[in-house]
Amino acid sequence: MAVETTNVRRLGRLPSAARARDYGRVVLLSLIAAGGLAGLATLASRLTVTTGTILLFGLGEWHFWVAGMALACLVGALTARFAAVAPRDDALLPRVGSPVAPAMPILPAVATFGGVLLISIYHTTAMITIAPTFLALTLLAILIARYHLDDDLGRLRRAAGTAHLLLTHGVAFLALAAIYINKVRSLLSASLVAMIVFLLLVQIADGERFPTERRLIYGLVGGVILGEITWALNYWPLTGWTGGAVLLIAFYLVAGLLLAQVREGVRRRDLLEYGLGAAVMFAIVAGALWR
Repeated sequence: MAVETTNVRRLGRLPSAARARDYGRVVLLSLIAAGGLAGLATLASRLTVTTGTILLFGLGEWHFWVAGMALACLVGALTARFAAVAPRDDALLPRVGSPVAPAMPILPAVATFGGVLLISIYHTTAMITIAPTFLALTLLAILIARYHLDDDLGRLRRAAGTAHLLLTHGVAFLALAAIYINKVRSLLSASLVAMIVFLLLVQIADGERFPTERRLIYGLVGGVILGEITWALNYWPLTGWTGGAVLLIAFYLVAGLLLAQVREGVRRRDLLEYGLGAAVMFAIVAGALWR
Protein backbone atom coordinates (compact mmCIF):
# COMPACT_ATOMS: atom_id res chain seq x y z
CA MET A 1 0.00 0.00 0.00
CA ALA A 2 2.86 2.37 0.85
CA VAL A 3 4.51 1.62 -2.49
CA GLU A 4 1.29 2.40 -4.35
CA THR A 5 0.90 5.69 -2.50
CA THR A 6 4.46 6.65 -3.37
CA ASN A 7 3.88 5.79 -7.02
CA VAL A 8 0.68 7.79 -7.22
CA ARG A 9 2.36 10.81 -5.64
CA ARG A 10 5.18 10.53 -8.15
CA LEU A 11 2.69 11.25 -10.94
CA GLY A 12 2.25 14.79 -9.66
CA ARG A 13 5.97 15.66 -9.62
CA LEU A 14 7.83 17.83 -12.06
CA PRO A 15 7.85 16.58 -15.69
CA SER A 16 9.97 13.49 -16.27
CA ALA A 17 12.72 13.38 -18.88
CA ALA A 18 10.26 11.98 -21.42
CA ARG A 19 7.76 14.75 -20.69
CA ALA A 20 10.44 17.44 -20.96
CA ARG A 21 11.53 15.96 -24.29
CA ASP A 22 7.96 15.99 -25.58
CA TYR A 23 7.51 19.59 -24.46
CA GLY A 24 10.65 20.45 -26.41
CA ARG A 25 9.12 18.89 -29.53
CA VAL A 26 5.98 20.97 -29.02
CA VAL A 27 8.03 24.17 -28.82
CA LEU A 28 10.06 23.24 -31.90
CA LEU A 29 6.94 22.38 -33.91
CA SER A 30 5.33 25.70 -32.94
CA LEU A 31 8.43 27.60 -34.02
CA ILE A 32 8.56 25.77 -37.36
CA ALA A 33 4.93 26.68 -38.05
CA ALA A 34 5.54 30.30 -37.02
CA GLY A 35 8.59 30.51 -39.28
CA GLY A 36 6.61 29.16 -42.23
CA LEU A 37 3.80 31.63 -41.62
CA ALA A 38 6.30 34.49 -41.32
CA GLY A 39 7.62 33.56 -44.77
CA LEU A 40 4.09 33.52 -46.17
CA ALA A 41 3.29 36.85 -44.51
CA THR A 42 6.39 38.34 -46.14
CA LEU A 43 5.22 37.00 -49.48
CA ALA A 44 1.66 38.26 -48.94
CA SER A 45 2.91 41.75 -48.12
CA ARG A 46 4.41 41.90 -51.60
CA LEU A 47 1.40 40.49 -53.45
CA THR A 48 -2.01 41.84 -54.38
CA VAL A 49 -3.90 39.29 -52.29
CA THR A 50 -7.11 41.05 -51.26
CA THR A 51 -10.43 40.25 -49.69
CA GLY A 52 -12.44 38.18 -52.12
CA THR A 53 -9.42 36.03 -52.96
CA ILE A 54 -9.63 32.61 -51.38
CA LEU A 55 -7.75 29.38 -51.85
CA LEU A 56 -7.07 28.21 -55.39
CA PHE A 57 -9.98 30.24 -56.77
CA GLY A 58 -7.66 33.24 -56.80
CA LEU A 59 -5.74 31.87 -59.77
CA GLY A 60 -3.49 34.89 -60.03
CA GLU A 61 -1.99 34.11 -56.62
CA TRP A 62 -2.14 30.32 -56.81
CA HIS A 63 1.42 29.90 -55.54
CA PHE A 64 0.56 31.72 -52.30
CA TRP A 65 -2.40 29.45 -51.61
CA VAL A 66 -0.50 26.30 -52.55
CA ALA A 67 2.22 27.32 -50.09
CA GLY A 68 -0.38 28.10 -47.42
CA MET A 69 -2.15 24.76 -47.84
CA ALA A 70 1.21 22.98 -47.84
CA LEU A 71 2.14 24.69 -44.56
CA ALA A 72 -1.14 23.64 -42.91
CA CYS A 73 -0.68 20.06 -44.11
CA LEU A 74 2.95 20.06 -42.97
CA VAL A 75 1.97 21.20 -39.47
CA GLY A 76 -0.65 18.45 -39.33
CA ALA A 77 1.84 15.84 -40.53
CA LEU A 78 4.51 16.94 -38.05
CA THR A 79 1.93 16.86 -35.26
CA ALA A 80 0.93 13.32 -36.20
CA ARG A 81 4.57 12.23 -36.39
CA PHE A 82 6.19 13.97 -33.43
CA ALA A 83 3.50 15.17 -31.01
CA ALA A 84 2.65 12.75 -28.23
CA VAL A 85 0.32 12.10 -25.33
CA ALA A 86 1.40 12.34 -21.71
CA PRO A 87 3.77 9.49 -20.81
CA ARG A 88 2.89 7.06 -18.07
CA ASP A 89 5.28 6.90 -15.16
CA ASP A 90 3.93 3.59 -13.96
CA ALA A 91 1.24 1.03 -14.70
CA LEU A 92 -0.87 1.68 -11.60
CA LEU A 93 -3.50 3.82 -13.22
CA PRO A 94 -5.27 2.80 -16.45
CA ARG A 95 -4.99 4.97 -19.50
CA VAL A 96 -8.24 6.71 -20.36
CA GLY A 97 -8.45 6.61 -24.12
CA SER A 98 -10.94 6.29 -26.92
CA PRO A 99 -10.80 3.71 -29.71
CA VAL A 100 -10.89 6.20 -32.56
CA ALA A 101 -8.80 7.21 -35.54
CA PRO A 102 -6.15 9.78 -34.53
CA ALA A 103 -7.54 13.32 -34.69
CA MET A 104 -4.61 15.10 -33.02
CA PRO A 105 -3.30 16.81 -36.22
CA ILE A 106 -6.65 18.45 -37.08
CA LEU A 107 -6.70 21.44 -34.70
CA PRO A 108 -3.06 22.50 -35.33
CA ALA A 109 -3.61 22.23 -39.10
CA VAL A 110 -6.84 24.25 -38.99
CA ALA A 111 -5.23 26.87 -36.74
CA THR A 112 -2.38 27.21 -39.24
CA PHE A 113 -4.84 27.50 -42.10
CA GLY A 114 -6.65 30.22 -40.14
CA GLY A 115 -3.35 32.07 -39.87
CA VAL A 116 -2.88 31.80 -43.64
CA LEU A 117 -6.36 33.24 -44.18
CA LEU A 118 -5.59 36.05 -41.75
CA ILE A 119 -2.44 37.18 -43.55
CA SER A 120 -4.25 36.95 -46.87
CA ILE A 121 -6.67 39.59 -45.58
CA TYR A 122 -4.34 41.80 -43.55
CA HIS A 123 -1.17 41.46 -45.63
CA THR A 124 0.83 44.26 -44.03
CA THR A 125 4.41 44.32 -42.82
CA ALA A 126 3.19 44.34 -39.19
CA MET A 127 1.51 40.97 -39.75
CA ILE A 128 4.92 39.45 -40.52
CA THR A 129 5.52 39.60 -36.76
CA ILE A 130 2.01 39.54 -35.31
CA ALA A 131 0.53 36.52 -37.12
CA PRO A 132 3.48 34.11 -36.58
CA THR A 133 3.73 35.06 -32.89
CA PHE A 134 0.01 34.50 -32.41
CA LEU A 135 0.20 31.17 -34.26
CA ALA A 136 3.20 29.96 -32.24
CA LEU A 137 1.48 30.71 -28.91
CA THR A 138 -1.78 29.15 -30.11
CA LEU A 139 -0.09 25.96 -31.31
CA LEU A 140 1.88 25.74 -28.10
CA ALA A 141 -1.33 25.89 -26.06
CA ILE A 142 -3.13 23.46 -28.38
CA LEU A 143 -0.39 20.82 -28.32
CA ILE A 144 0.19 21.02 -24.57
CA ALA A 145 -3.56 20.74 -23.90
CA ARG A 146 -3.85 17.80 -26.30
CA TYR A 147 -0.79 16.23 -24.70
CA HIS A 148 -2.59 16.01 -21.36
CA LEU A 149 -6.03 14.93 -22.60
CA ASP A 150 -5.10 11.32 -21.80
CA ASP A 151 -3.09 12.15 -18.69
CA ASP A 152 -3.15 9.71 -15.78
CA LEU A 153 -4.06 12.52 -13.39
CA GLY A 154 -7.74 13.39 -13.58
CA ARG A 155 -7.10 16.97 -12.49
CA LEU A 156 -4.70 17.60 -15.38
CA ARG A 157 -7.00 15.79 -17.78
CA ARG A 158 -9.97 17.98 -16.85
CA ALA A 159 -7.95 21.18 -17.19
CA ALA A 160 -6.62 20.01 -20.55
CA GLY A 161 -10.14 19.19 -21.72
CA THR A 162 -11.37 22.68 -20.83
CA ALA A 163 -8.40 24.29 -22.56
CA HIS A 164 -8.88 22.09 -25.64
CA LEU A 165 -12.53 23.10 -25.87
CA LEU A 166 -11.79 26.82 -25.51
CA LEU A 167 -8.97 26.66 -28.06
CA THR A 168 -11.22 24.84 -30.53
CA HIS A 169 -13.78 27.63 -30.26
CA GLY A 170 -11.07 30.27 -30.66
CA VAL A 171 -9.70 28.61 -33.79
CA ALA A 172 -13.26 28.23 -35.11
CA PHE A 173 -13.89 31.96 -34.69
CA LEU A 174 -10.67 32.91 -36.48
CA ALA A 175 -11.19 30.53 -39.40
CA LEU A 176 -14.92 31.16 -39.86
CA ALA A 177 -14.60 34.95 -39.60
CA ALA A 178 -11.66 34.96 -42.02
CA ILE A 179 -13.72 32.98 -44.52
CA TYR A 180 -16.85 35.12 -44.11
CA ILE A 181 -14.95 38.41 -44.40
CA ASN A 182 -13.96 37.50 -47.95
CA LYS A 183 -17.63 37.73 -49.01
CA VAL A 184 -17.23 35.18 -51.78
CA ARG A 185 -20.30 33.47 -53.19
CA SER A 186 -22.07 30.89 -51.06
CA LEU A 187 -20.98 27.91 -53.12
CA LEU A 188 -17.41 28.56 -52.03
CA SER A 189 -17.76 30.13 -48.58
CA ALA A 190 -20.50 27.78 -47.30
CA SER A 191 -18.61 24.74 -48.58
CA LEU A 192 -15.38 25.84 -46.93
CA VAL A 193 -17.17 26.63 -43.64
CA ALA A 194 -18.82 23.19 -43.73
CA MET A 195 -15.42 21.54 -44.25
CA ILE A 196 -13.74 23.48 -41.42
CA VAL A 197 -16.60 22.81 -38.99
CA PHE A 198 -16.63 19.11 -39.93
CA LEU A 199 -12.92 18.83 -39.09
CA LEU A 200 -13.24 20.74 -35.82
CA LEU A 201 -16.22 18.68 -34.66
CA VAL A 202 -14.44 15.43 -35.47
CA GLN A 203 -11.66 16.30 -33.02
CA ILE A 204 -13.57 18.26 -30.38
CA ALA A 205 -14.42 15.14 -28.38
CA ASP A 206 -10.79 13.98 -28.12
CA GLY A 207 -10.24 12.40 -24.72
CA GLU A 208 -13.80 11.03 -24.67
CA ARG A 209 -14.87 7.50 -25.55
CA PHE A 210 -16.45 8.35 -28.88
CA PRO A 211 -16.39 5.87 -31.82
CA THR A 212 -14.99 7.10 -35.12
CA GLU A 213 -18.15 6.51 -37.14
CA ARG A 214 -20.23 8.64 -34.79
CA ARG A 215 -17.63 11.39 -34.88
CA LEU A 216 -17.82 11.45 -38.65
CA ILE A 217 -21.64 11.47 -38.72
CA TYR A 218 -21.99 14.22 -36.11
CA GLY A 219 -19.22 16.23 -37.73
CA LEU A 220 -20.90 15.96 -41.12
CA VAL A 221 -24.28 17.04 -39.72
CA GLY A 222 -22.71 19.98 -37.89
CA GLY A 223 -20.76 21.01 -40.98
CA VAL A 224 -23.91 21.01 -43.11
CA ILE A 225 -25.77 23.09 -40.51
CA LEU A 226 -23.03 25.73 -40.35
CA GLY A 227 -22.74 25.72 -44.14
CA GLU A 228 -26.46 26.47 -44.44
CA ILE A 229 -26.16 29.26 -41.87
CA THR A 230 -23.27 30.74 -43.86
CA TRP A 231 -25.41 30.68 -47.00
CA ALA A 232 -28.14 32.62 -45.13
CA LEU A 233 -25.65 35.10 -43.63
CA ASN A 234 -24.34 35.97 -47.08
CA TYR A 235 -27.67 37.76 -47.65
CA TRP A 236 -27.29 39.73 -44.40
CA PRO A 237 -25.12 42.89 -44.55
CA LEU A 238 -22.69 42.07 -41.73
CA THR A 239 -19.05 42.93 -41.30
CA GLY A 240 -16.65 40.02 -41.48
CA TRP A 241 -15.91 39.75 -37.77
CA THR A 242 -19.56 40.17 -36.81
CA GLY A 243 -20.49 37.40 -39.23
CA GLY A 244 -17.74 35.32 -37.66
CA ALA A 245 -19.26 35.95 -34.23
CA VAL A 246 -22.66 34.72 -35.44
CA LEU A 247 -21.05 31.61 -36.91
CA LEU A 248 -19.19 31.05 -33.64
CA ILE A 249 -22.47 31.18 -31.72
CA ALA A 250 -23.91 28.53 -34.03
CA PHE A 251 -20.75 26.46 -33.61
CA TYR A 252 -21.02 26.79 -29.83
CA LEU A 253 -24.58 25.45 -29.93
CA VAL A 254 -23.78 22.52 -32.23
CA ALA A 255 -20.54 21.59 -30.44
CA GLY A 256 -22.16 21.84 -27.01
CA LEU A 257 -25.01 19.51 -27.94
CA LEU A 258 -22.56 17.11 -29.57
CA LEU A 259 -20.44 16.90 -26.42
CA ALA A 260 -23.56 16.49 -24.27
CA GLN A 261 -24.65 13.61 -26.48
CA VAL A 262 -21.22 11.98 -26.20
CA ARG A 263 -21.07 12.18 -22.41
CA GLU A 264 -24.55 11.36 -21.12
CA GLY A 265 -26.94 11.96 -24.00
CA VAL A 266 -28.69 15.25 -24.68
CA ARG A 267 -31.15 16.13 -21.93
CA ARG A 268 -33.61 18.97 -21.48
CA ARG A 269 -31.11 20.73 -19.25
CA ASP A 270 -28.52 20.67 -22.04
CA LEU A 271 -31.00 22.08 -24.55
CA LEU A 272 -31.83 24.90 -22.16
CA GLU A 273 -28.18 25.59 -21.27
CA TYR A 274 -26.80 25.74 -24.81
CA GLY A 275 -29.97 27.06 -26.41
CA LEU A 276 -30.38 29.93 -23.97
CA GLY A 277 -26.63 30.62 -24.03
CA ALA A 278 -26.65 30.88 -27.81
CA ALA A 279 -29.80 33.03 -27.77
CA VAL A 280 -28.30 35.47 -25.25
CA MET A 281 -25.05 35.78 -27.22
CA PHE A 282 -26.95 36.30 -30.45
CA ALA A 283 -29.09 39.00 -28.80
CA ILE A 284 -25.93 40.78 -27.64
CA VAL A 285 -24.45 40.72 -31.16
CA ALA A 286 -27.74 41.84 -32.72
CA GLY A 287 -28.17 44.60 -30.13
CA ALA A 288 -24.68 45.90 -30.84
CA LEU A 289 -25.50 46.06 -34.57
CA TRP A 290 -28.75 47.97 -34.13
CA ARG A 291 -27.40 50.70 -31.87
